[in-house]
Amino acid sequence: MSKPPTIRDVARLSGVSTATVSRYFSGKADSVSPHKIESVRRAAKSLGYTPSEIGRSLRLAQSRVVMMLVPDATNHFTADIAVSVESALKEIGLSMVLANTGENATQQDRLLADALGLRARAIVLQGAIDTPKLRELAARQNNLIFVNRRPAQGILAPYVGIDNFQAGLAVGRHFVERGYTNFVAIHGPRHYSGSTARLDGFLAGIGEDAKVLQFESAYTMQAGYDCASRLLEAEPKKYSIFCANDMIAYGVYRAAFERKMQVPEDLVVCGFDDNRLNEWLAPWLTTVKVPALDFGPAIAELITTPRPDDEQIKNIILPFTLQLRQSA
Repeated sequence: MSKPPTIRDVARLSGVSTATVSRYFSGKADSVSPHKIESVRRAAKSLGYTPSEIGRSLRLAQSRVVMMLVPDATNHFTADIAVSVESALKEIGLSMVLANTGENATQQDRLLADALGLRARAIVLQGAIDTPKLRELAARQNNLIFVNRRPAQGILAPYVGIDNFQAGLAVGRHFVERGYTNFVAIHGPRHYSGSTARLDGFLAGIGEDAKVLQFESAYTMQAGYDCASRLLEAEPKKYSIFCANDMIAYGVYRAAFERKMQVPEDLVVCGFDDNRLNEWLAPWLTTVKVPALDFGPAIAELITTPRPDDEQIKNIILPFTLQLRQSA
């Protein structure tokens, strides 16, 4: 197999020096004559030459790559955000590398090291896990952006997401206004800030005196199914269930369906996220709509806007809406 063309091959074919070719590809061609620029362009096209991003990043101490770490690449809402980010980055001449942490701290830290090796222009963490490695990196670099899950206390970095407490509060108040009873919260892990904020908002919305059954759950359909199965087997009644995301809500619905329970006649269910599957598979699901496709432009704005010298952190809080449908 033939070797890929090099900068020397381009210089030889175009009849100019390697320094001239290097200036052209590094965007410093102001001092190069139009005739030589055209010769280099034709030679590069003829040879199929593209400059080495690794070499470029070594010269500039930063690449055109943005690395995005996600907690679960199979989650449809997560995927929607990733698509939005990739599209927005393309508009500003950047590329995205997507990596899955699997909610595993060790895996996250390994991927952070990889991002450093790539000299990533920015590291976008959707659902970050607080680790010593992350804190060390945040203290040394100002190119981290947190998405959906706010940075842990003591980490100074921008955040893009919704106000999870207010969203949970809206659901709680909606349940009360509808006269629902037998409240249940199937919430995410309490050690994650977003999970805690959603739950705390919901509890505030239904009032301090209301009794709420709580199940801590992973953000998966299986976890939602397992929680609902335990709940409905113990004492079947018309519960009003707030789910931490739509995936959990799907699992709850499956458990109810297997017991021939109808939603909302026998069970009230509210999700969170409003991922695009709902339009096709769950048009009945009341849920908190988070504008997944707005994340990309917001993140691109943070990447292209230098942080002020006074290190003021810019957070972008996106709007949410309570999408009312049949289930609640």
